[in-house]
Amino acid sequence: MGLRKKKFKGEEFEILDHAEVPGFRKAFHIIICVAVIYFIYIFSHVGH
Repeated sequence: MGLRKKKFKGEEFEILDHAEVPGFRKAFHIIICVAVIYFIYIFSHVGH
């Protein structure tokens, strides 16, 4: 992670730059899907 300079419409800005960790995005999506399924299961049994 570090700072990188980027030009936008003639002005120069410093932005944060990072290298994406391989597999992180896939793991994030799997965790979100499991959480959504869990909440559907829990809330479908609330009224019983």
